[in-house]
Amino acid sequence: MTCPLKNKESAHVLLDYTARRLDGPTAAVLDQHICECPECALFRMEQSAVWAAMDTWEPMPVSTDFNRRLWQRIDAVAVEPWYKTLAAWLQVADWKPVFPLAAAILVIAAGFLLDHTGERSVIPGNAGFGVSLREADQVEQMLDDIQLLHQFDSVASPAADTTKKM
Repeated sequence: MTCPLKNKESAHVLLDYTARRLDGPTAAVLDQHICECPECALFRMEQSAVWAAMDTWEPMPVSTDFNRRLWQRIDAVAVEPWYKTLAAWLQVADWKPVFPLAAAILVIAAGFLLDHTGERSVIPGNAGFGVSLREADQVEQMLDDIQLLHQFDSVASPAADTTKKM
């Protein structure tokens, strides 16, 4: 027989053995294995102690007003505003994992802000002037617009002069 502790499919057999739910032949084979395997013998001894403790355990008697007090507590929780429930949860919550996470987020945010100081990237040829790419694009667009207006002006000017002469 293979050891039930080493075989996940048959691990439940040991629990059934200690609970006395196995049939006679299977229990006899497992009893023989337990005599040879110290790990299974230790498991049987520990489980027997658990079953013995469960057999001697007696629950405390329930008080006569248990149901009434239970429903009062349930109703009291249902009436509480949401912010009190949140405050109680925050007091109980374990904040230890939050601090390293918050520190990591702050370091990443600081690194991002220090690396990206704004849209003021300087054109290499005009380092002394400090002109950004956006400003250079705006100037170029404005010059194109002025040139287009001059073209309209030059086309409209001869026509206006000819109409005045007539």
